[in-house]
Amino acid sequence: IRPNSIFYVGSLAKLAEEGAWMDAKSNWKCYIPVVLHSSGILTLNALYRQVAAQLTNWENHETQTSHDHSLILKRFLFEAFDCYIVLFYLAFYERDVERLRIE
Repeated sequence: IRPNSIFYVGSLAKLAEEGAWMDAKSNWKCYIPVVLHSSGILTLNALYRQVAAQLTNWENHETQTSHDHSLILKRFLFEAFDCYIVLFYLAFYERDVERLRIE
């Protein structure tokens, strides 16, 4: 992330410098952010699964099919957004094709 980006956090950028614990050039340290990001996605999806189920129950659908379709739509939209937002950020905001190819 560029230092002038709205998502730039200086303290996190220092952790990615050479020799730090998220060093992108290290053989194994470069996987720490990947594991943290994957864990975050799994946690958010599990939490949202419960929220979506409760919201769908509150909608009081007349049929089970309508209920199921509503739940599927909610979960798909959130999980697709959650999983692919990084790629959209790199492609359309940063416009960093090389970094996009790495992801």
